[in-house]
Amino acid sequence: MKTTFRQRTANTMIIKDKAWLAGFVDGEGYIGINRQRKKTTRENSASFLYHPYLIISSTDKKIISNIKNITGCGWAITNKRSEPGYKDSYQYKLTKFNDLLHILEQLHPLLKIKFKQCDLLIKYINIRIEKCETKISGRGSRGMTNFSEIEEKIYTKLRILNKRGKNYGTPLS
Repeated sequence: MKTTFRQRTANTMIIKDKAWLAGFVDGEGYIGINRQRKKTTRENSASFLYHPYLIISSTDKKIISNIKNITGCGWAITNKRSEPGYKDSYQYKLTKFNDLLHILEQLHPLLKIKFKQCDLLIKYINIRIEKCETKISGRGSRGMTNFSEIEEKIYTKLRILNKRGKNYGTPLS
């Protein structure tokens, strides 16, 4: 019997790993939504698509490798620096709804700085998953362009919370 990602992660992600990962998410992570304009085609007009993200950046490749091993999902990328004196940087990215939701739910109680962002993204993903389940046909969640007012509010709140500098907002109630 083949195990699912959730079963595999639930069995292997111990509290020590969760706490370590939560520390990196709080310190070097980004929890948010990327808004992208869909191109105009003959069949469709331009509209926005929203993509949820968990991103962790580091100049230490071992850290990103460990994060990928702990979560069992996502991907790592390298940003080569051509300027002298600058180190290459590495990023761990996770965007798949189910994997992202599962990781965020496990990290949520351990986060201190990014707790509000995590809470909002969990709400957003649950809304999108529910919409996908009720959708009869189409290209799935990435092809859906009908976003509710609450989804737009979540995107706006996340954007405000992720703004550098002062804490500009509070999450939706």
